Amino acid sequence: MKQPIRTTMLLKQQNKELILSAFREIGQGTRNEIAQLTGLSISTCGNIIRDLLKSGELREGELAPSLGGRPSKVYIYNANMSLALAISLVTNKDFNQIELATVNLSGVVLTKESYMQPLHSLSFDFLDALIARQVSVSPEIKVIGIGIPGMVVHGEVLYCDIEELDHLNLKEMLQSKYHVKVFIDNEMHFKAFGYHQTHTDMNLKNFALVNVPEEQTYGAGFIVNNRLIRGNANFSGEINYLPYVSSRKELIRQCAEDESLISLISKVLISIITITDPKTIVLCGFRFNDSLLQQVQEKISKTLPAQLLPEFYLQRDISDEYLTGIISVIQNLLIGQEPYEDDQF
Repeated sequence: MKQPIRTTMLLKQQNKELILSAFREIGQGTRNEIAQLTGLSISTCGNIIRDLLKSGELREGELAPSLGGRPSKVYIYNANMSLALAISLVTNKDFNQIELATVNLSGVVLTKESYMQPLHSLSFDFLDALIARQVSVSPEIKVIGIGIPGMVVHGEVLYCDIEELDHLNLKEMLQSKYHVKVFIDNEMHFKAFGYHQTHTDMNLKNFALVNVPEEQTYGAGFIVNNRLIRGNANFSGEINYLPYVSSRKELIRQCAEDESLISLISKVLISIITITDPKTIVLCGFRFNDSLLQQVQEKISKTLPAQLLPEFYLQRDISDEYLTGIISVIQNLLIGQEPYEDDQF
């Protein structure tokens, strides 16, 4: 009985992804080397390599050094065939910080730019102009990922510290204009994911990342059992909705004063500890300092038993981890994986 066509096509696609993954790992290799890495037969590898040469995903290199037999052809992974554009947006006090990076299929950062923009001058038109220039210079861009300091649901910005981006469906607007895949998410999801990836030495299996910028509200990101928690409506981490103040305006006012901020953050952290029980809490954002952290820890220790207290770390600037998180997500999308898939853990 012949194998169903659907099953055959699925198997071929799986073998193709396996071979591409091997090429991404080693950069270049012969049919024999790829067969050894993947466990596939040399003939199967040869057939798929021919298809990948036609599609441009591989290109031919020189002949490999001979060990006595017929020399083998080397095939090179074309990592620059498709690119992705990462954009991180951060608000702090009177300015927005914008970072852009283009990345290839192997996750190599090819270009990186940074801008400082007055708080109320960052409009969609300004952001769109930056993207248009990047796409013009690198037409190979197939995916765009943007981190937003606000709440994002299905690509729509429900609210944002950058008021000019409030209520815009950035995903739809950018996809319809540039005809590429667009992924928009809350900055805290990207920050937590990027921090998890870049600090493997800290064993961050269960941790919370809490961010308090200057003259803005706070937010959080959670990793539980090495998985980012995004929630049903991507609402996870919107801790500014915790019912400790009457309004967003009042929350910003209280965050500006040390005494009220210490009281607020202590309540927030106690809530986080009792709900997610993290081993580690990382505090970031330029509103924090060592003195505030110490006072917050002392206040929490008066409520919770010592055995339940997590380890606290202060790292005010995590812009590198933020961009790393976006880059990791869009690279996954570029190669057809789930956005927050993490193979390191």
